[in-house]
Amino acid sequence: MDYSNNEKVQELVTRLFNKFDETDTPITMEEAQDEISDALLEYYNDRHFTPSDEKPFEDIYAGIIVQLAVSAINKRGAEGETYHSEGGLIRNYDSASPYPLKLTQKIIPLAKGVG
Repeated sequence: MDYSNNEKVQELVTRLFNKFDETDTPITMEEAQDEISDALLEYYNDRHFTPSDEKPFEDIYAGIIVQLAVSAINKRGAEGETYHSEGGLIRNYDSASPYPLKLTQKIIPLAKGVG
C-alpha cells in the first residue's frame, strides 16, 4: 500500500527524520520514508496485521516502528552480520536482521481465524 499521503505514517517519518537530524548520521527524507516503510512491513509480518488507509498501524506500536527504522539505519554497512569491527570499534548484534530481537519480540502476534 502507498502511505505517502497517510498522515499517521508521515508523522512516523517526521519523527525518524528529526531523530537523525539531531545526530551526525546523514539521512534524507526519502531514506526516512523508505526505512519507515520497511519497518512497517516487518511489523505487519510479525503482527499479521492488515493495514488500511484509516489504520496503517496500531497506535501502541508507533514507537517500536520508529525504533525498528532507527536500528536498520544504524546497522548500515553491517547488514547480515552478528559481529562488526571497524576502526577499533567492535559491535555485536543479537541477530543478522536489521531489526533487533528485543524490539521484534515486543510485537505480539495475532492469530487469524480459519474460514
